[in-house]
Amino acid sequence: MDFTELSNYLVEKSFPAYRLRQIQKNYFSGRYSSFLEMSDLPLGLRTELDQKFPLFSVAVKNILKGDSSQKAVLELSDGLKIETVLMDYEQWLTACVSTQVGCPLACTFCATGKMGLKRNLTASEIVDQIIFWNHQVYPKYVGRIVFMGMGEPFLNWDNLVNSLQILRNELKIGARKISISTAGVVPRIYDFANLDTEINLAISLHSADQITREEMMPIAKQYSLTDLAKALDYYTKKTNRQVFFEYLLAKDVNDSDYHLDQLIEFLRTNKLFYLNLIPLNPIKGGLTPSPRLDIFQKELVKNNIDFSVRHSIGQSINSACGQLIVNDQ
Repeated sequence: MDFTELSNYLVEKSFPAYRLRQIQKNYFSGRYSSFLEMSDLPLGLRTELDQKFPLFSVAVKNILKGDSSQKAVLELSDGLKIETVLMDYEQWLTACVSTQVGCPLACTFCATGKMGLKRNLTASEIVDQIIFWNHQVYPKYVGRIVFMGMGEPFLNWDNLVNSLQILRNELKIGARKISISTAGVVPRIYDFANLDTEINLAISLHSADQITREEMMPIAKQYSLTDLAKALDYYTKKTNRQVFFEYLLAKDVNDSDYHLDQLIEFLRTNKLFYLNLIPLNPIKGGLTPSPRLDIFQKELVKNNIDFSVRHSIGQSINSACGQLIVNDQ
């Protein structure tokens, strides 16, 4: 929601200043789907606002439910659509949010890249994904957020940073409960380090061999593994925080003994590097899952590499890692 425009309107109409804060509190609570439901506002104001301002910048088009996850297709004001996912881990609810309509990076393992980039999301459109889920599950609420949906967050930097401020200040979500995944936009890793935040940083690595990584992730041609390592060295020295690497295991692509050796060598360079080994989630026309997960695990243990195997939830509704795509833009 655009509170600047709303604030200007309230001032123009000579409403007291506390009305804006009242509306903001109601909006961020996730309890309300329209201004008309906000009974602490005068009826005339509710009616006026309902006619002039959309409460949300997104509208739900479809919700698919799996055993432990839900995926929603949300329509934006210009008719474009995005997907967002809610994951239920019993102890907490995690929302996976999108930052772009589509994605320009065209990674071979990711369905979103097949869409190309339509546009960046505004900060309001990013935050409204969380508000949407909070409204769906009220009185429960989203406790953790991962920026691992559609798009490359670091290519929508200003709106990303603005949305983080809102999530922290208005929704009171702790920094350590927010994670941002990037394909390795190196200049923004330096910027992220300089934010002096405890928000988690995740890197889509997927190969520690430069040639293989370029084949899987075209952005690696612009930002090499050497450049990435330098940026992460700066980040860890500046923040003293772990970096989480994502490694999707694809058959005959990045799962050979050579790739395993390269991965171990790369991870050994920094004690704050942590690996999330991810079984590949299949997409139409995409890569094939590797049968060598156990071999990778045994060698990582043998070499004292800190790691975990992250089994994605939501495959049944195509909401797992790399599976988000909207086909009818």
